[in-house]
Amino acid sequence: MARKGENIFKRKDGRWEARYIHHYENGKAKYRYVYGSTYREVKAKRTAEQSMSGNPCRVPPGRPEAFPVLAKAWLDDIRDTVKESTYTRYYRVVEKYLLPFLEETALEKIDQKYLNGITSALLARGGTGGSALAPKTVTDILCVLKSILNYGKENHFCCPDIGRLKYPQGKSRPSRTLTEESRRKLERCLLTSDDDVSLGILFTLFTGVRIGELCGLRWSDIDFGNAAVSICRTVERIADLSPDTPGKTKVILSGPKTESSFRVIPLPDFLLNYLKGRRRSGDCYLLTGSRTYTEPHQYYVRYRKYLERNAIGSYPFHTLRHTFATRCIETGFDTKSLSEILGHSSIHTTLSIYVHPSMQQKRAQMEKLAPDITQSESLYKRSGEPGLKGKSGTL
Repeated sequence: MARKGENIFKRKDGRWEARYIHHYENGKAKYRYVYGSTYREVKAKRTAEQSMSGNPCRVPPGRPEAFPVLAKAWLDDIRDTVKESTYTRYYRVVEKYLLPFLEETALEKIDQKYLNGITSALLARGGTGGSALAPKTVTDILCVLKSILNYGKENHFCCPDIGRLKYPQGKSRPSRTLTEESRRKLERCLLTSDDDVSLGILFTLFTGVRIGELCGLRWSDIDFGNAAVSICRTVERIADLSPDTPGKTKVILSGPKTESSFRVIPLPDFLLNYLKGRRRSGDCYLLTGSRTYTEPHQYYVRYRKYLERNAIGSYPFHTLRHTFATRCIETGFDTKSLSEILGHSSIHTTLSIYVHPSMQQKRAQMEKLAPDITQSESLYKRSGEPGLKGKSGTL
């Protein structure tokens, strides 16, 4: 897996590979590659190669001090080391948000004070039509900018030391989950329906898969013998960067969001029996029953209409994932197991974003603090008050 911003990654054959810009020809970067058995080894080799090169300054001719030159070099460098969807997202951030502010800016001017000004401008008018951007969006933009500047320092561009970036702080809003009434009503509707929309909603409500992963599921991914499903692909719509195509976007079928998103999820018996009654050919997609998949937005529209038709309420599709995670914690799941089922890279993500204890669960935990009999009898005898109910009855 690539180390972000370093162009060092582990190959499929088990070796580590590092690449660096050796020189430029006709304005295009020419790369050299080094290999090693460990991350540290290959990084040391690259540093040695760079120091021995006869051309230590690897910036292109023309205007090497301009930010667009560095941004383009960074985008060219990472293109083959990240997913296509990730690359298009980075490209969009550079084109839509960074170049409008930095197109004519010399690199040596991009210091901490300058970055604070960019942050304020993005928060105030960085969106479409000069609208304000959310702090989370601005933080994502600054993370891309930081990666570009770090890459510039590694490759001898004239980048100043920006120190520690100050990211904007926004108010954290708790993610929504289905109310108990809505969840029970939805489950009753789903278990008495036999359409593909119901199948997808029920599957998500009891596995916590993402909508793109759901759209990419084939019947062959379900192991009925071992009562499990393998998550190994996702469907998503991304920006189409090809100048030869008329459309601005395209739909791709690729691997899941992260390496930890490749996972196997156990299926409860009732869901397995539900799926057996609707089983199709292995090469057919779960949501369509055919060899053609549906894209997330199309399925999301059908999902919203389903909720409206059954008077469930208005909930984003991701609410099903939040609800699944919260219910798992309430029923006693250990956090590590839940984190792996959700496809998270760390338990912290599971706890901080997806787990929302209910008031009933909090109250049940508080009741565990009731004093034992010996302590209570001593306490209330001294106070002269009647006993209270503790763990073993009236005290």
